[in-house]
Amino acid sequence: MSRVPSSKTAKIWAERIAQCERSNAPVAQFCQSINCSPTSFYQWKRKLAAKPQTSAFFRVSTSEPTKDSIEIRLPSGISILVPVSAVESISAILEQVA
Repeated sequence: MSRVPSSKTAKIWAERIAQCERSNAPVAQFCQSINCSPTSFYQWKRKLAAKPQTSAFFRVSTSEPTKDSIEIRLPSGISILVPVSAVESISAILEQVA
């Protein structure tokens, strides 16, 4: 069973890959400088290339709960209303606020 990487870890690796590309250093040398293996580097590069890029921004509006929406209450006290028609967006929304 493969684990789904956290968005924090994916962001860290995306930055590392971009940093390597900007440095024009050989991958092995770059990996040595950040204390990681080239195998991990290339695995993450493949994972991130396969992952569809999503926007970190969502349109936000305020409204009262209705029968056509789902309310998500976060431990921080924030309440998010998601229209039933957009229920497939819930995981992306939670990933961004986590």
